[in-house]
This record gives sequence, structure tokens and C-alpha cells, in this order.
Amino acid sequence: MKYRKEKMSNEFTKHLFDFKGKRTPFHMVVHNFTDSDKGGPHCHPFRFTTHILKGGYTERVYQLTEKGNWQYADVFRAPGTTHVVEADCIHELIHLPNDECWTVMIPEEKVREPRFWRFTLDGAFSRVWNKRKWVKQA
Repeated sequence: MKYRKEKMSNEFTKHLFDFKGKRTPFHMVVHNFTDSDKGGPHCHPFRFTTHILKGGYTERVYQLTEKGNWQYADVFRAPGTTHVVEADCIHELIHLPNDECWTVMIPEEKVREPRFWRFTLDGAFSRVWNKRKWVKQA
């Protein structure tokens, strides 16, 4: 097993465990959040399953309409629950009711580049995680 820790921000730390081998062909990530997501709305490079271990959180889930408009819903993720999140799900963690949250995430295969998103009165804009240019979504 391999392990590494990544401090993503003052509010978010990842603990990465790689169990890939003959008996366990997967890896997992333990997340520790101590505040809301300062990086803003984003989507992931893979589909994943997340297990909420402690604390819970409210996430804002955005949807783009066929006309290029956008809407969102706020969803509470309670401790002890499990959720599947698709790679194209645009979301952000907006509230921690207990000041801290621990989750376990089991990622699947990479299918896309992750993106950051902005939602304004002029529409939805996104950029690839390692690029600067924002592109309006049709």
C-alpha cells in the first residue's frame, strides 16, 4: 500500500491510499474538510462513490439547461450516507453544520479533465483546471 497526504487548501486535506495490487485493484481518498469549498464550483475527472463518515455537509449542485441557462439545488449529505457522483456533476461544498467533515471517496477510471465553473447572469463559464481561459457554455 502507498500513502500520501495533499493539503489542497487551509480548509481541505486529502489522504490518498493506493491499494492496487493482485488482491485489491482500487485506491481510495479520505477527505477532511474544515470549512466550505473556497475553490468554487467544479467537476471531477472521474465518477466516484463517496461515503460520509463524520460531520456531513451541504453541497450546491448545478445543472445546465439545454438553452445554456443554469440552475442549482442545495443538498445535505448526512453522516452515514453513501452517494455516487458522476464525473460531469458540477458542485461545491457550501456548508459544514459541525465545523468539520470526513469522507471516503472511491474513484473510478478517468474520463475527462476536471473543470472549474462560474455562473453569472450572462451564463455559465468553465475552464480546464490547469488553464486560465474561461469559455462560455452554450
